[in-house]
Amino acid sequence: MDWITNIEALAEWIRSLGMLGIVGSILLNIVISVAGVLPSIFLSGANAVVFGLYGGFLISLTGEVVGACIAFFLYRYTIKKADRNEKLKSFKWVHTINGTTSFRKCLAIVLLRINPLMPSGVINLGAAMTNITFVQFLVATLLGKVPSMVFETFVGHDLITFGENKFRLLFSLLAGALVFLLFWKKGKDQTQEE
Repeated sequence: MDWITNIEALAEWIRSLGMLGIVGSILLNIVISVAGVLPSIFLSGANAVVFGLYGGFLISLTGEVVGACIAFFLYRYTIKKADRNEKLKSFKWVHTINGTTSFRKCLAIVLLRINPLMPSGVINLGAAMTNITFVQFLVATLLGKVPSMVFETFVGHDLITFGENKFRLLFSLLAGALVFLLFWKKGKDQTQEE
């Protein structure tokens, strides 16, 4: 499993697939998204190394969004199949989210996707437990994934090309740390208020 955290090994694997490298990369990204616990930053970096920053970004974004949508369907299907729908409605947070407007549901998904502290799998599962529609989930996921995929693509790429891009990598890491601190501080403040 070490190869999934090695950008150079992932890039070499993608290259070895030749013309099917794009498909292989998207499929691996879907597996990572559905698993919900594997980091995708290494694959995003490998995609940027193989396909360039813009191509790698688009391929990674496609895999992430498709993977999130598949996970959403799998979680929702499993919940319905297990006949847990009524029990879920008794959870206060599910009831609160179900009672909000479509805009607020989408905004919550977008903000959660941008939050570097929130695992993607948790967002997919949480959304599947609510009454958010697939289209709302798709649009919100796409909007929320763009900033995080830009970050992952640049950082992953610049880790490999450190000599050429050390200042951009430093800037990206500082920006990422700032976002992390903002979400961490906000979460800490909310915890203290409760």
